Amino acid sequence: MTNAFSRQLYQFLTACSGNWRNTVHISCQEETDNSGYLLAADRDGQPVILPVLRFYELTGVQIDPAECCGQLAEASFEALYAQYLLWRCPSTKGHPLRQLCETNMKTAP
Repeated sequence: MTNAFSRQLYQFLTACSGNWRNTVHISCQEETDNSGYLLAADRDGQPVILPVLRFYELTGVQIDPAECCGQLAEASFEALYAQYLLWRCPSTKGHPLRQLCETNMKTAP
C-alpha cells in the first residue's frame, strides 16, 4: 500500500470514526460496474469520499450498502453538494465523485 493510499484510508477512517457503517453509501446510476462510493464528513464538515472498490482493495472488507447509516443516489449527492462541487471540482467534465476522490488523494494529510 502506497503512502497516498494509506493517508487516504486514514483520513476516511478518521472521518467515519473507524467504522464504514457510519458512512452514507452513494450509488452510481450510469456506471453499472461501479459499486458506488462511501461518504463521510471530516471534522470541518468537508465530504470525504472513498470508492467502495478501493475500500475493499485496501481492507479486504466487503461493503453491504444496507448496513451504512444512509444511502444516497449520485444525482441526490450532486444536488446536495452543488455549491461545494462548483468550487472543488476542477472541471465540469467528468465524474464529480471521482474528481473528489482524486483531490482527496492529493490533499490527504
